[in-house]
Order: sequence, then structure tokens, then C-alpha cells
Amino acid sequence: QKCSACSRAVIVEDVYDQVLNRVVEITKEKKAGNPEDTSNYTGPVIDQAAFDKIMSYIEIGKEEGKLMAGGEGDNSKGFFIQPTIFADLTPEARIMKEEIFGPVVGFTKAKDFDDAIEIANNTEYGLTGAVITNNRENIQKAREDFHVGNLYFNRGCTGAIVGYQPFGGFNMSGTDSKAGGPDYIMLHMQA
Repeated sequence: QKCSACSRAVIVEDVYDQVLNRVVEITKEKKAGNPEDTSNYTGPVIDQAAFDKIMSYIEIGKEEGKLMAGGEGDNSKGFFIQPTIFADLTPEARIMKEEIFGPVVGFTKAKDFDDAIEIANNTEYGLTGAVITNNRENIQKAREDFHVGNLYFNRGCTGAIVGYQPFGGFNMSGTDSKAGGPDYIMLHMQA
């Protein structure tokens, strides 16, 4: 339950199967459990309400796409949900458009990079995004057209250090003012 954690992957069709298969392979090695046991990758979600919400989205995902990994939860001694991946979702799937805030990632296929940016922007949220590419034209295109508050290139979408890197959202994921940025202080003042 991290605000900037990846919740959807929009992959160009040329590499979709390769990327999906590798991510599924890695995810199947991960497990949720007591964080005191360092062999567990993921700890519990915060409470029963979060557990119930995320598990309801997993049921939605089973109807919308193909369950590739995870999908199981255990709330007998905590609120543990296995890292979950859904594949072959449409860009309009709820898993691809709504904020789940749990260990669930949806995969959808894009025809090309322009289609990928269009799909990525097709949500009312926009806290963070990451683009993995070695194509400089696509990097510039994403800089101009990918509507997120924090955009990362060739790395994951978490790990900004507030105070060193301005951090804030876009659309329903924030105020457009960045914590650590020059406009942020105005949020704490009266006109």
C-alpha cells in the first residue's frame, strides 16, 4: 500500500509477452506474510476494510482479464494478500482505471508508443508514471504528453525523496503542487 506503487502496466505489443512472462516469473517467487520473517516480500495491508476492498478488486479482475499470479488473501492472522497480476485487460477495465491501492497490477497491450501514452492517460488518476525505453524520441514524447505528477525514465515509479525531488500528483492524485517544490509552501499558508 504505497501511493506511487505500480498498479498498471501498459506494454507495447512487440514485447508484451516477454515482459509479462518475466514479471509473472518474478512475482511467483514473492510471497506475503509476517514482515518479521525476512523471506516474505510483502507485509499485510493496513486493515480489514483495505483487505476487503482489494480482494473485491481481485474478483473483478478475474472477470476482466486473466489471473497470472497471486489472487489469494488470508485475513486469519493479519491482512495478507499475495502479489497479484492480471493480464490481457482492456484499457477500459476497472482494474486499469480505478485506484486499488494494494498488491495488484493489471497488464494491457498497446499497439505502439503513442497508443501506450493514450492508454496511460486514460484514467482520472496521475500520481506517478514510469517509461522504460531506449528511444530518445519516446522519452521526449512522454515528457510532453504523459500526464502524471512524477515521471520516471528507465526505473521504477517509487522512491522519490521529498526534500531532494519535488513530489506531487496530477488530476485526482494530487494538487499539482509538488512537496519540496516552490509552490508547495502556499498550501500551508492563508492568502
